[in-house]
Amino acid sequence: MKNILYFQKKFLLPHIGMFVLVLFTGMVAASASGMGIPMMVKYVFPVVFHAPGDPVPELLEGMPALQTLNPDTLLLLACISMPAVFIVRGIAMWLNAVLVNILGIRILESIRMAVFCRVQELPIAFMESRRKGDIISRILADTNNVQTILTSVANDLVKQPVTAACALGAFIYLLVTSGQGLLFFVNMVFIGLAAWPIMVFGKRISGKALRSQQGLGELNTAVQQNLENQREVRAYAMEEREINEFKKTSAQFCTNYVKLVKYQKALVPVMEVVTALALAFLLVRGRMYGMNFTDFIAIAGALFFAFDSMKRAGTAWNRFNEAQGSIKRLTEVLYEPNGIPEPETPRKFEQPVRGEIRFREVSFGYDPEKPVLRDVNLTIPPGQIVGLVGPSGAGKTTFAALIPRFYEVTKGSVEVDGIDIRDLRTHDLREQLSLVGQQALLFSGTIRENIALGRQDATEEQIMAAADAAAVSKFLDSQPKGIDTKLGQGGSGLSGGQRQRVAIARAFVKDAPILILDEATASLDAESEREIQEELDKLAQGRTTLIVAHRFSTIRNAHRILVFDGGRIVGDGTHDELYATCALYKELYDRQGIQ
Repeated sequence: MKNILYFQKKFLLPHIGMFVLVLFTGMVAASASGMGIPMMVKYVFPVVFHAPGDPVPELLEGMPALQTLNPDTLLLLACISMPAVFIVRGIAMWLNAVLVNILGIRILESIRMAVFCRVQELPIAFMESRRKGDIISRILADTNNVQTILTSVANDLVKQPVTAACALGAFIYLLVTSGQGLLFFVNMVFIGLAAWPIMVFGKRISGKALRSQQGLGELNTAVQQNLENQREVRAYAMEEREINEFKKTSAQFCTNYVKLVKYQKALVPVMEVVTALALAFLLVRGRMYGMNFTDFIAIAGALFFAFDSMKRAGTAWNRFNEAQGSIKRLTEVLYEPNGIPEPETPRKFEQPVRGEIRFREVSFGYDPEKPVLRDVNLTIPPGQIVGLVGPSGAGKTTFAALIPRFYEVTKGSVEVDGIDIRDLRTHDLREQLSLVGQQALLFSGTIRENIALGRQDATEEQIMAAADAAAVSKFLDSQPKGIDTKLGQGGSGLSGGQRQRVAIARAFVKDAPILILDEATASLDAESEREIQEELDKLAQGRTTLIVAHRFSTIRNAHRILVFDGGRIVGDGTHDELYATCALYKELYDRQGIQ
């Protein structure tokens, strides 16, 4: 319930005016349904079917002026009053439905934006511990479920009980005026029977809905992974394996969903049986005690509206409980601690930023009990090109990732230009960094737009200069619209080397004083690596550069090389110095057979 209140306050309260209109139109429709129709049967029908010589209809008692009217005129007035009730009801229902949908889409947009923005703020560790498909499911499917309970379900949870209350009010009034008070107490028993399954099924639905939503996230993940890895699937003839895995995941989702639906749909037949029993008792009672036909129809109508509204309210309550799973999954994102707290009084870099990097007694572990880096002390002067080498898992990539503060050190401090990076706004720190990774991640958009991502205010001259410096210009002539050619997701339409050049151009246009190259050529063939390396060498000039090296050929121009092993720096020097004094470096270097 605490989570529901949070969502109501954050996402529903800003639209409270429209929500009040939704409730008002819903209650007008509810009143017309629950009370207007039974009362119309009770009082208007006798006027319509009044025959000469019959007693004066109850509606006309106390209205002598109407009693003197021509019977045809009375019939006309009575017939006009009946459509009037349905016109009011219809207009109110239409307005209610339109307003619910308008309110719903606005709230849905607010929730999705809040979750999406929150994802941008969460620590990298959170993103790496979750499957992408599951996060996508939370942003799209779970937000939709929550929007539903904040609008449609909330509307029904007000409108349907009001309809039921009005119908019960009419029911009680009609029983009293027709001398059938005993029926009230008997039908209270039936109402209790109707309320019982609503509460019982609701509790069971919540847990089963959570498992169903988790299963949907797993399905999304399976589809995403398959689509992203189609080359590997085909190359290793994994189609049948993928189909079987997807079939297994889909079958589990279907099993969970069927269990959920069994409880969701059980309420309706139970309510139908209770309603039928109540009406049957009313029929027997009316026949035994001589209830007139008009009273019977009016009372039966009121009773039917009461039970039907309870059934609809119960369905809404089930949907409310179903969405509890989605709320829990969204609050995991919205309540997740930042992990990278911003300083209350941030410091500013002195301009121009020189790019000096210093590690003071730094230790770090993804699991605090298992450090990946241990007691690192190091200073990298401005403009120095530093290669990072070592066995897989030695800590070199983690070392580089601490500089842009992708992770928070567990001990010690990292400084840039003498300022602890925890005292800087994360945005200000990262503005001074460029990163080129192993996979050149491009976005849907033009080549120009992908280059300009490095600097949002880049001029045309700066973009073209960056394209020339990264040799992007070499392949623009082969593109349909040159630099304005639109790329698909991930840069589809370009080769691996071309995508890497665009990523390098992005770093050129940003012109940051610190550059991190994380195995930037590891996925390229030898010829592409040689060509790209020339651009990277140009990019590194005059910048403090860290090169996470898989191939030693990428650090041939490094001023200094750091050798990592077991989370510690076991070697620090030039190539010649390390080759002569560091056994691990010599082993790694000789293994590659570089001449």
